[in-house]
Amino acid sequence: MNAREETGLPRIVLRGSPYERGVRYGQLARDRIRRSMAFYREVFQYQAGLSWDDALRLAGRYRPYIADFSPDSLLEMQGIAEGAGLTADDILVLNARSELMFSAATRPAAAAAGECTSFAILPDMTANGHTYAGQNWDWIPTALETAVVLEVHRDDKPSYVTVAEAGHLAKAGMNDAGLAVCTNTLVSSLDGDRLGVPYHIILRSLLDAPTISAATRLIYAAQRAFSANYLLAHRDGLAVNVETTSGDTRGVSTRLPKDGMLVHTNHFAADDFKQYDIRVNLYPGSLFRLDDARRNLRREGQGVTIAGIQHALRSHHNAPDSVCWHPDTAKPALDRRATIASIIMDLDAGEFLFTAGPPCLSDYTSVRLDAEPRGQETMRQGRRHPGPVCAQ
Repeated sequence: MNAREETGLPRIVLRGSPYERGVRYGQLARDRIRRSMAFYREVFQYQAGLSWDDALRLAGRYRPYIADFSPDSLLEMQGIAEGAGLTADDILVLNARSELMFSAATRPAAAAAGECTSFAILPDMTANGHTYAGQNWDWIPTALETAVVLEVHRDDKPSYVTVAEAGHLAKAGMNDAGLAVCTNTLVSSLDGDRLGVPYHIILRSLLDAPTISAATRLIYAAQRAFSANYLLAHRDGLAVNVETTSGDTRGVSTRLPKDGMLVHTNHFAADDFKQYDIRVNLYPGSLFRLDDARRNLRREGQGVTIAGIQHALRSHHNAPDSVCWHPDTAKPALDRRATIASIIMDLDAGEFLFTAGPPCLSDYTSVRLDAEPRGQETMRQGRRHPGPVCAQ
């Protein structure tokens, strides 16, 4: 099946133990994982001056922290490597790519570009009384050639769906316990070359959480290797934004919704952390994406709809540094950014909507976690969810 022709991104459905899921993931996404490796060979050299051997050596230092925090993640990565015909260290490098790219020697250059816009909207602000969460995931345009949708069915923990770069364990996603996980990279002067649990391992582990309080507790408990923002929402009508620096519980700041909504981009909002923010002075566009997304999401008042959310995620105000990103061809290829996937999660309906590429150029495809019959691990098609397409 050529799933890309139908959905724009391969959708991989997995079952079994962590290792078994990893093996099948590696088999089904083998070509994309290898493309992802080739891509990051270029990125590490360009942004960090690192060879792949350097990256392997540096990433290996995170292994004991992962083993202590999430041993299942190590099993999944081992399985992915087996299925794709690579080494477990290769897959570890992919899942530690943020830590390697934003290392102390190179983070100013890497931090100069923005990335994601995330949100949560609570029932008192939506037309149908549902809780919504989502984001535009923005990254180097080549990532569109490696992105996949992972749908994982489990009996012992919540099942989940997530969009990720091939070989990665997770990015933004939702589970069938009603939890949504959205995220934004942050870069702080506290990061340096700190060791701990990599960012993408934390994202994967959050999808195991049955409640929003359990997910928040997990972030506090992690010895984090990298600054990041985690925007969490739950179908119970709850949401929280968790800004973190690298380190322990002292580097965590939480914020609850104001007027039924949370929005975040790529700069620190917590007063205690603003002094450490490296990105905002190099990339002030994050400030304006935040304001634009807030205003557009509030334009329907207390009657926010999926169509209204799509409109907000398709905004080109302040382009090219807009909510809906398109590559700036005046920049070198690896300094360009584009929306790789736009994601909207209806937590009451258990529906995960996504695009392949900028949402102004795409319809949203729908995945429902409760809609798949039991069976073999496969690559499946999603249901198209068309919406109005606005001009760039």
